[in-house]
Amino acid sequence: AEYEEWSERYHEASVAMDGRDEKIEKVSDELERDLRLLGATAIEDSLQDGVPEAIADLKRAGIKIWVATGDKLETAIGAL
Repeated sequence: AEYEEWSERYHEASVAMDGRDEKIEKVSDELERDLRLLGATAIEDSLQDGVPEAIADLKRAGIKIWVATGDKLETAIGAL
């Protein structure tokens, strides 16, 4: 029941004509709380062989990708 209620709020946010991104973010934040990290991995450099493919595979599997970089924002975006 709890998920169904959240799912309906998410759907409403996703079809909103005004402020869609903000509404989706707000509803998503409701779900992404008090989570336990089950696993983590690191990929050193997107220029290494196979790294772009590995990132694409993780995304296709529905795994949320977070990028930590000491470089510019454009570099992090380019890696994804």
